[in-house]
Amino acid sequence: MTQEYQYLAGRLQEALATDERVNALDIKITIAHGRVHLTGQVPTQERQAAVQRIAQEMLPDFEIRNEISVLHLAAAEKPEALDG
Repeated sequence: MTQEYQYLAGRLQEALATDERVNALDIKITIAHGRVHLTGQVPTQERQAAVQRIAQEMLPDFEIRNEISVLHLAAAEKPEALDG
């Protein structure tokens, strides 16, 4: 990644961490050959879509490849017993 791409990735990382639509610190951003690759996990599809929108807004001249997955958390079947 060139220095310019590193700078752009850093700006996007900061935006994703501070934007209330996402608030994600662990999105991995790689920029190469005019493409932005986004990987990581978010808790909802809304946040996944927000990451895409923010990246497109900030880097309109780049192809955005959003490979972020949505976490699916299953509820516990029964409460866990605690020994006390």
